[in-house]
Amino acid sequence: MISIAERIHSKYPHMTGALQKFADFVLAEPVKVARISIHEAVKDLDVSVASANRFARAIGYSGYAEFRTELIRSFEPAFDPVKRLQVQVSRTSTSLDVFRASMSEDIANVQTTMDGLSDERANQAVDAVLAAKNIIVFGLDNGASCAAILCNELQRLRGNVTSIANYGGAIGVARQFTELGRDDLAIAIAFPNYIRDVIQLASLARAHGTRVLAITDSHQSPLAPLADINLFCRAERQFGSMSNAAAITLIEALVAAVAHRTKRAVELAEQYTALELPWLERPGQ
Repeated sequence: MISIAERIHSKYPHMTGALQKFADFVLAEPVKVARISIHEAVKDLDVSVASANRFARAIGYSGYAEFRTELIRSFEPAFDPVKRLQVQVSRTSTSLDVFRASMSEDIANVQTTMDGLSDERANQAVDAVLAAKNIIVFGLDNGASCAAILCNELQRLRGNVTSIANYGGAIGVARQFTELGRDDLAIAIAFPNYIRDVIQLASLARAHGTRVLAITDSHQSPLAPLADINLFCRAERQFGSMSNAAAITLIEALVAAVAHRTKRAVELAEQYTALELPWLERPGQ
């Protein structure tokens, strides 16, 4: 069954401004939308009831009532555990309560991210990685750690992959973009709060004709319109700026899909392991 998030992502580029506004609201606050009436929803967004009904029909439902029923069914199982644990997490909460709340939040983020993926977008991302002559991966703040992990994992599967850390920051990367072209790929990672340098670097890559694959949180991200391909990850977090676990889960899923499509994946893994052996400590030796 096609998820609501996937329906929205596929129809989003063809929606009018009011419908996109409502779509953004659904993607950002699925549980809230499910729990409030159509009149409360449109009041919060300053759009009409007619727009809300057109949105529901645009993504394949007969009207808002059917859409909301399906939303309740599909989103609440993922987010209700988080809401219940948030109530428990107070000044009197134990450390175990906080552990469980944090982990449940990450599980809900991963589930929503998975529900929002489509076969088309997954294939586009893998095709882009496999076809690129050179790949540069970049992000800042938490995105820098994610970029380093993605770069490291892709290097096990193919050559000519590097990250922002190799070039001395944004200015160094900007210089490298003069050498990138239409056969190359820039993978940009950005989550709220978005770092301006990442957005500018993605724009620069696009200006040089380089394809951009964005790993970000939603269509509202300033990175999304700059990308040829978007992989969206729900990364909201009560106890931090973003859910690193959800972002890394999406990155590792991308790497797994690339490995699945890489003909020499097993051979390359054996070569990499053989190279690592002299530096590995093994228990009992």
